[in-house]
Amino acid sequence: MAYTRPPDKLHTVFDALYKELNLESASEEFRIVKIWKEVAGLYITKVSQVEKIERGMLYVKVKNATWRNELMFKKANIIEEINKRLGKESVKDIIFK
Repeated sequence: MAYTRPPDKLHTVFDALYKELNLESASEEFRIVKIWKEVAGLYITKVSQVEKIERGMLYVKVKNATWRNELMFKKANIIEEINKRLGKESVKDIIFK
């Protein structure tokens, strides 16, 4: 018996599963955390940690005030890049603590 179509990609299968189980927001939060690590880069991820995502607000704990100040300057670019990678405007603001 031959297959008539190529297999689905794993992320497509998981997206469908999350949708069916009403876990879409959890899936999106996981993706935001993963994207944060990619967008922020190695050095920033060493001094920061995503705490939570709530109503479009990304809460990030930062090692010290110097890094918090540096990230404040980069905030608009980080938000733009995260939303671009998500394909929609999910992150409206970032709170650095």
